[in-house]
Amino acid sequence: MELKNYQRKVLDNLAKYLTCYGETESATDAYRAYLADDGLEPGQGGVARYNDSLSGVPSVCVKVPTGGGKTFIAANALGLICDGLPDRPADVVVWLVPRKEILTQTLRQLRDPGNPLRMAIDRDFAHRVEVLDKEDGLRGRGFSRATVEDQLTLFVLSYDSFKNKDGRRAYAENSQLMPLTDYQRSTGQAVDVSGADSTALISALAATNPIIVVDESHHAQSELSQEMLRNLNPRFVLELTATPRASSNVISRVTARELKSEQMVKLPVIVYRRHGKREVVQDAVLLQRKLEQIAIATEETGGDYIRPIVLLQAEANTSDETETYQKLKQKLVDAGIPIEQVAIRTGDVDEIGSTDLMDRRCPIRYVITVEALAEGWDCPFAYILATVANKNSRVSVEQIVGRILRQPYAHRSKAHSLNISYVLTSSGDFSQTIDQVIASLNGAGFSKRDLRASEIQAPAPQTQTKPHQGTLDELAHEGAADDASDDDFTLALPDDYAHAGDAAHETADTQGDSSIDDIIEDAEKTEEDFQNQAKEETEQASGSGTGLGDGMNQFKIREAVAASIEGLQLPQFRAQIEGGLFTDETWVPFEKHMLLANFDLTKCGTAGVTIDSSGMEDARQIDMDEDDELRVRQLAQSQQDELRKLFAHYTDKTKRMTVRDGIMGLMTPQFRSTYGDRDLRDFVGRVVKGMTSGQIDSYMDNGSGYSQAVVDEINRQAKDWCRDHFRKQLNDRIMLEPSYKFPSSMIIRNPMTKYGRTLYEAENGKLDGIENDMADALSNSEKILWWHRIDERRKDGEFCINGFINHYPDFIAMTTGGAIIAIETKGEHLKNDDSLDKLDLGTRWALMAGHGYRYCMVFAHDAINHENSYTFDEFKSGLLA
Repeated sequence: MELKNYQRKVLDNLAKYLTCYGETESATDAYRAYLADDGLEPGQGGVARYNDSLSGVPSVCVKVPTGGGKTFIAANALGLICDGLPDRPADVVVWLVPRKEILTQTLRQLRDPGNPLRMAIDRDFAHRVEVLDKEDGLRGRGFSRATVEDQLTLFVLSYDSFKNKDGRRAYAENSQLMPLTDYQRSTGQAVDVSGADSTALISALAATNPIIVVDESHHAQSELSQEMLRNLNPRFVLELTATPRASSNVISRVTARELKSEQMVKLPVIVYRRHGKREVVQDAVLLQRKLEQIAIATEETGGDYIRPIVLLQAEANTSDETETYQKLKQKLVDAGIPIEQVAIRTGDVDEIGSTDLMDRRCPIRYVITVEALAEGWDCPFAYILATVANKNSRVSVEQIVGRILRQPYAHRSKAHSLNISYVLTSSGDFSQTIDQVIASLNGAGFSKRDLRASEIQAPAPQTQTKPHQGTLDELAHEGAADDASDDDFTLALPDDYAHAGDAAHETADTQGDSSIDDIIEDAEKTEEDFQNQAKEETEQASGSGTGLGDGMNQFKIREAVAASIEGLQLPQFRAQIEGGLFTDETWVPFEKHMLLANFDLTKCGTAGVTIDSSGMEDARQIDMDEDDELRVRQLAQSQQDELRKLFAHYTDKTKRMTVRDGIMGLMTPQFRSTYGDRDLRDFVGRVVKGMTSGQIDSYMDNGSGYSQAVVDEINRQAKDWCRDHFRKQLNDRIMLEPSYKFPSSMIIRNPMTKYGRTLYEAENGKLDGIENDMADALSNSEKILWWHRIDERRKDGEFCINGFINHYPDFIAMTTGGAIIAIETKGEHLKNDDSLDKLDLGTRWALMAGHGYRYCMVFAHDAINHENSYTFDEFKSGLLA
């Protein structure tokens, strides 16, 4: 199996980073040097700073969409990593996967000498390779001093191998591993793993200082997962995913168009709406037959063997009316489809088992499921997803669309119709189905651009009309045709459809199936246009070979609304700066630190500092990393006990000096810089002076709590000062002037493309409950021209109301009449935070901005009693209806 061009690019990028790491011996410096070679700088141009979550251990991520061969990349990367690291102890790799099904599949592939993954590893390690699972490790099979030193030892484990109840076995005493762990201790390799016996499997693995491959790393976001990585004591971590975590250090990015250009995936996905449930199933059967006929004809002219498969997604068995998988299978069989061609694969029933669906002898053409195929099921022959649900049902397709994306044999068929994916639905809420398909594509590393939608209007009986091709926005908001229920349907296949055997299947014609012919004609033209566009974009792609920088997750303003923001400048506050001897006074963007310049901490009282000595907290040691970021590490119990003993013997004066310095030491450098060390020392000294002896003695158990109490009180008094002086200077030294322009494009880390009426081609996809409801409401309101989700974390390039606090409203929207609305959403748990401050500032901003500007704070349920405060229902019915 040859590497694709984009896979070679990824491996070249990885080798380049390893070279930088060898030269710098610093994960952070290597990342900076790696990017510098392509003219990129961490923290600029859409490239994040290096996240040193493993305290100096290099941890990098490769972003490859679903179907891009991530595991094949990983298999080819192992030799590169082992050879490229400065020190090469034993070659031990821990390959982590998220689920049991993927674990079984990966083990099978890596243990098969004829599998391309294993062949790549054997090539790089001279066939000295041992692939082990967790039970092998626990029993000491293939995991000893001799095997570790003589070959590549490759453990394939799940994320839960060290986390759940069964995972605790890996922390327990293990006599089978004693010879290995005794040797590791005698040579100084042993590592103490918190909560583990020195002979435990995790201790033995940690002592090997393994390389870790994290497959589908977006599933490893929890603190438990990160703790597991730290416990394994890695020397290098390689993440592979279609959707990297915000904290992942991405060094190489592959686009969906690169996959299409390299013939790895069946794109675009075309979604068709049918009149009813019967039409969905019937057209799925006829479309399968047509595609198989095309596949047979293509094979006769030198093409590969392909047997297109339909995934029929039934409803969960929640009532007698639901289209359960048993009923659906019976209807297919009653229509004349041989029973051996229909298989059920759900959480309860698995009629596929170990069957190789790509084997020519396999008869299966229809797989009925609910949602279970989301877990570890993979077959490139799957072409059609047909959702069989009542008009008002909400059957989720989000977790299943990815199962039909892979291209058979990883190369493009001569027949255009065999290079795309088909989705058939009769959902009454077509927009909801479109949203789910887009969400599924987003989760697989693709976007709305990789989707097409078509719709058949409700046909007259016994007739079918040609699909109406339209834009997504047009189709997503059209209502479903109002028709009678078709719960109790029977299939009406053509008389010549006698699916009794391959011969009959090959010779059956499609006379009378005009809509199926129309689908094929439509699909072939769409695929050809899509393929040409993918090639052009791939050839014209600019930027570095890493795929990072400004091109990464960069989305432009939609052409449809671009004219509405030409010349638009949203008002922001500006402050007057006094002139000097040779300069005139000038107006500059207001920043709240301008008010703090006259804030005198020495005049602030300490009565508001509440010290709670009852809370017990583990001690922490806080230090700075290479990027001047605070890193907090837990102190060992022995260190904590030693500190308490020392503290207990101090005099009262020494204790209070220690507490004062400790509280200040826990403050961030930015905080200390804002208020000044001298004034802070005075304030904290007064706080400590007023503490009781009991509070002083309890400091060692709750140091960070004491420091936080001081910080909170200083921030509270500073905000009160800024609020009062901001109001006093409005319309005098602080004015509101048009200044903010929307950038022509934005880097969006978690792009979401499923909603309509957006300002940019994608918007930030990390939304909570009410934020999601607001995005949906804005997308479906005829009064809204466009909306934008403001991401406060990005800061640079985003709009904020820059007053005594920097207020980033959650949404900014323009109505069809040209008015601008700034919208802040509040869930119930946020009602008592800084809502009043934001309301006050937002209201003043809109009032000073004048006609055409409005500020709204929208609560999930109960609004507060204040002007411009609304419940979500009030906002939706009053302003958007």
